[in-house]
Amino acid sequence: MEYNKSGSRPVKRRLRKDRVFACLAVLIVIIFAVSSLISGCSKKDKKDKDKTKEADVQVTQTTPVPEQNDDYIICVDPGHGGDDPGSNYGDRTEVVDNLKYATVVCEELNKREGIKAIITRTSNDTYLDNRQRADISNKADADLHLALHRNFSEDPTANGVEVWVQKESQIVDEVLGYKLLEALKKVGIQSDRGVQAGFTNDKQNNFQIIEYTNMTACIVELGFI
Repeated sequence: MEYNKSGSRPVKRRLRKDRVFACLAVLIVIIFAVSSLISGCSKKDKKDKDKTKEADVQVTQTTPVPEQNDDYIICVDPGHGGDDPGSNYGDRTEVVDNLKYATVVCEELNKREGIKAIITRTSNDTYLDNRQRADISNKADADLHLALHRNFSEDPTANGVEVWVQKESQIVDEVLGYKLLEALKKVGIQSDRGVQAGFTNDKQNNFQIIEYTNMTACIVELGFI
C-alpha cells in the first residue's frame, strides 16, 4: 500500500497519448500474466499456492540506460523495500508480493517487440524513496510508470482492485485505469474498486510517485493482503 502524500503543487506531466493508447492492448496482456497470483486474493485467502517467498523471485531485468529508439518504455515499480516492508498479513508481506508481481510483468512485457520494461528494484532488501523511484523513470524517458502495490484494511471482508491516477486526471489516465480494471474483471477479481484520483481521503493532493514522475503514471493496488 502506498502511503506518501505529495504537496499541493500542480503536476506538469508530459503527455504521450498516442503512445499510451497504442500500448493499451499490451498493458492488458500483463494483467493476465499476474491474474493467477491475485485472483480472489483477500485476507481470508490462505491457499498455499499463493504464499510467496523472496527466494522464489528471479529477476532478469535491471534498470538500463535508455537507448535512442522508438521502443515504448514502461517502468514497473514494485512498492516498498528495505526497511519499509509495507503491509503484512501473517507471514505474508507486501514488499515480497510486489516484487514477485512486478517481475512477472517485466518478463511478459519484454517478450513483446517494441516494448522495453525496466524495474525500479530487483531485491526486497533495496529501499528507494519515491523521488529515487521517479528519477529512474524520468532518466529513462519512460512513457508509463506503473507502480504495483497491495492494499490493506482492518476490515477482514475488504477485497478488490483499484487504480490511482493524478488528481487532475486526463483522458489518458482514466482510459488506462479503466482498461486495466476491465481486463482484471475478465480474469476474476473479487471486486472492481474503480479508478481513484488524488490521494486516499484527500483529493487535493497526489501520491508522491505520481507527482514526481514526468510521464503518465498510475498505482495499481492488486487486491488486499
